[in-house]
Amino acid sequence: MGKRRKSRESAIQCLYQWEMTGTAPEVILQEYWGMHDRNRNGESHDHTGADIEQASGTPEDLKVRLEHAGICTDSILVEISRQERRDEQVALVDRIVFAASLVLGTVAHVEEIDAMISEHARHWRMNRLGLVEKSILRLGGYELVYEEETPAAVVIDEAVELAKRFSGPEAGSFVNGVLDGMSKHLGT
Repeated sequence: MGKRRKSRESAIQCLYQWEMTGTAPEVILQEYWGMHDRNRNGESHDHTGADIEQASGTPEDLKVRLEHAGICTDSILVEISRQERRDEQVALVDRIVFAASLVLGTVAHVEEIDAMISEHARHWRMNRLGLVEKSILRLGGYELVYEEETPAAVVIDEAVELAKRFSGPEAGSFVNGVLDGMSKHLGT
């Protein structure tokens, strides 16, 4: 699985949580990345003084990238410092920064994106869409409009795969139809 797909999966999970709780997206991102790998491995959430000290050794360029993305916390630095090799640290920071840009960008433009989804989700009102599908459509809509470096076909394919994985085959078809309509409308 590609690094960007992993970032998109993380972004979908954060957008879903944002929709469910109304918690600030920055807080959701900080909590997600500060505890994500530890939750998956069944470890404790509490960082020790030794963890924080180890995190202080995170390379400065990686800290700067996280600060620029607005999500540099001790917990995230601890998770990065747990990666044994520099290339693993860089890959994790790449994932975090891309996911954060997707989440924060989607939330910043959610009203515009929702209007586009409503226009192209024929016979479906936004409040009738499942939260998973809504999160995936929002993310795909954001990428189609604001992330011009990713080709529309890639954005749609990634969104379809996410829908199939997190919802089901029917959701993949629905997401494909809505995002394809949006893409054609945008001329991408």
